Amino acid sequence: MNVLPTERLTPRRQLEVVDAMADLGGPERHPVTAKALATRLGITPKTISRATGFLTHAAILQPGRGAWALTELGYSLARLRSSDSARARLLLRDHWQGTWFQQRAQRLLASGPLEEAELAAHLCADRPGPLERGLYLTEWMTYALLLDRDEQGRLTLPAEQQTATPSGPGPSGPMGVLDPLMNASAEQLSALPDVEFIALMSAYRTVFASLTPKAPSQQGS
Repeated sequence: MNVLPTERLTPRRQLEVVDAMADLGGPERHPVTAKALATRLGITPKTISRATGFLTHAAILQPGRGAWALTELGYSLARLRSSDSARARLLLRDHWQGTWFQQRAQRLLASGPLEEAELAAHLCADRPGPLERGLYLTEWMTYALLLDRDEQGRLTLPAEQQTATPSGPGPSGPMGVLDPLMNASAEQLSALPDVEFIALMSAYRTVFASLTPKAPSQQGS
């Protein structure tokens, strides 16, 4: 069954639920009650319970009743959010590849960008509840780098998921070499380990050097 986020908490607040569970449950990922979470976050236990449906469906929480424990993914997400937000988003992106909402969004956006409300309506078309649930799902997907926004604020697929139209040099030519840098987001580049980032920049420096026209040699006088 396809589960949508609750309309009672924004994705930002749902992420705070995950953060609170990591703090209260500790590295052992002990179950945390709805009452304890409600006290920590200043919301009702019923609202907490409503939020756990999608979080469980999305593999962030383990199934529970009245108390929930984070999965390994959920705990890693919470820890990374406090130290490296770019890596947290990439972690979620990698784990959500192949989910029903990622696949449906990919199909819907294959022919081009959509307004957020239109995409949200398609995503929640077969589920009960207000449009906010679909809007919150698109917000989650944007956070997880499964969706991008274009200059007009419409939602699009990330560059690496779009079908490339060949133009100019082929994959073995200079542009093919530069494609990873051209398509990478700022978050993806900043998330690279130092060693990989330095190696990548060194490779591009070599490419640029090879493309720079050489000055004609001086003739002897």
